[in-house]
Amino acid sequence: MVERKNAGRIARVVGLVAGIVCVCMICLVIGFKLYYSNRWYPNTTINSLDVSGKTFKTSEKMMQDYVDSYQLEIKGRNDGKLVINGKEIGLSVDYKDKLKQMYQEQKKASFLPNFKQEDFEQEIVAVYEQEKLDNIIKTATIVTGDDQYKIVKPKSAYVQYDEKSGRGEIVKEEKGNKLLIKKMLPVVHDAVKNMETKLDLSKDTYDEVYKSPKITSKDKKIQKQYITYNTCLLNWINWDMGDGVTETVTPKEIKDWLYITAKGKVALDDSAMSKWIEPFCLKYKTEGKTRTLTAHNGKKVKVEGGDYGWRLDYDGIMKQVRELIMKTGKQKQQNVENYMNDPSQENEKTLTTNLEPMYSNKAFQKADASGVDWDTKNYSEVDLTAQMVYVYKDGKLAYTAKCVTGLPSDPERATRTGCYYIKDKKEEYVLVGADYETPTKYWVRIMWTGTGYHFLQRSDWSSWSPEIYKTRGSHGCINLQLEDARSIYNLVKLGDAVFIHY
Repeated sequence: MVERKNAGRIARVVGLVAGIVCVCMICLVIGFKLYYSNRWYPNTTINSLDVSGKTFKTSEKMMQDYVDSYQLEIKGRNDGKLVINGKEIGLSVDYKDKLKQMYQEQKKASFLPNFKQEDFEQEIVAVYEQEKLDNIIKTATIVTGDDQYKIVKPKSAYVQYDEKSGRGEIVKEEKGNKLLIKKMLPVVHDAVKNMETKLDLSKDTYDEVYKSPKITSKDKKIQKQYITYNTCLLNWINWDMGDGVTETVTPKEIKDWLYITAKGKVALDDSAMSKWIEPFCLKYKTEGKTRTLTAHNGKKVKVEGGDYGWRLDYDGIMKQVRELIMKTGKQKQQNVENYMNDPSQENEKTLTTNLEPMYSNKAFQKADASGVDWDTKNYSEVDLTAQMVYVYKDGKLAYTAKCVTGLPSDPERATRTGCYYIKDKKEEYVLVGADYETPTKYWVRIMWTGTGYHFLQRSDWSSWSPEIYKTRGSHGCINLQLEDARSIYNLVKLGDAVFIHY
C-alpha cells in the first residue's frame, strides 16, 4: 500500500517537472523567435561581413560602411605590397535589393533560428571603373619597382660545380618577382568584384601571374645536362712521367674547363684547358735548354738553343684529354652514377685513365744528374770559330772535316748555334732558295729551316781558311767537300745530337 502511494507521488513529480521544462522550452523558442524576428540568424556572414544577430537596418548600414571603407591588400613576392582603395576606383555596390532578398530567404527557410554557418560570400558583386583600376596596377611599385623594391627577373635552373660535393649540382631556379600585367589584371579584377579584402600573389597558386624561369630543376633537359656534366667532370687522368713521377688531372682542374652553352649543351673550353696543358708540356720540355759540352779540345762549352730534347705533343695531348673528358657512353655514365652514390676509391678507379706521355720530340735519354740527355758516344760537333766538324762514334772521335758555314753578316744566312738533331738523310738532294736551286749529294738535315750537312762544289776549297765563311759563307748550311760529306753521311744516324757553337 505504501509502495503504491510512493509510486504515484513520483509519477506526479516527474509529470510536473516535464511540464515545467516543456513550458520553458516553448517560452525559450518564442523568445528566440521574437528576438530574431527582425534580425539575421546567428553565424551569418555576407562577403566576410558578420551580421549575426544584427537588425536588417543595422546590416544595411554595416554593408554601406563596408563598401565605403573597402580596400584590397595585395601581397606580392619579396614582400611586395599594393593597397587598392574602393574610392580610388569609384567602387559601388547595388546591394540593397540583394540584401533584402537574402534576408527574406533566410526567414522563410526556417521557423526557428538557424545556428549553422550561413555564408553569403560572392553573392554581392561590386561595380567600379576598370580603367582606373588598371592604371593603378600598371603604375604600382609592385609592378614597376623602385629603389626600395627591386624587380628581379626569374633565373632558370642550371648545373654548377659544387666545392663541397666535388661534382656538378643542380642550382634551383629563382622565381623572381616580375609580374605579368596581362595575367595579373584578371586576378585583381575578380578579387575586387567579389570584394575580397586580401590577395596573396606570393602563393604558388598564383605562379602564372609572374614571369616564369625557362628551365626548372624538374625539367628533363636540366636532368640530362646534370648527368652529362658529371660524366665529363668526373675524370682522373694520370701520366707516368718516369722516375716515379705522375702528373694528374682531376675534376678540380676539369671544372674550370667545362661550360654550358646557350643551347644547354655541355662543352669544353680549349682555351681554359690549355692553361693547364701548356704549363704541363713546358715543365718537361728540354728543347733549347743550355747544355754543357766537352768540346773537341777538352774545354767546357755552354750550348744554348736548338731543337734537341724532349717536347710533349701539345696538340696530341689536348686531343687525347678532350676525347677522354667528352666520352659519355653508357658504361661511363654507369661508372659515374656508381661513384656519385658511393665516392669510394674503388669507384674512382673505374673513372681513372693511366696514360703514357705523348712526345712530339724525344732525346736519347731523360736527363741525368748532370743534365746530360744526349748520347755522349754518338754525336757531332760544329765549331763555327774553327770552321770544323767533329763526328763522335761509339765514344771516340771518328771523323774530322773542315767546313764552310753561313755568312754571319747576314742574319738570314748565318748558321744558328744550338743543339739540334739529325732529321733526314738523302744521298741526292736539290737545295732550293729564294734565288738559287742547286743539286747536291749526301744531304743530312739538321734544322727544319733547311740547314744541314751537304757536299758543295766550291772553287775556293784549295784556299780554305777558318776566316773564309765571314766573306763567302753559305746560306746557312754546313758545306763539305765530297769525301767529307760522304763520310759524315755514313757515320751519323737519325736522332743523333748536333752541337753548333763558337
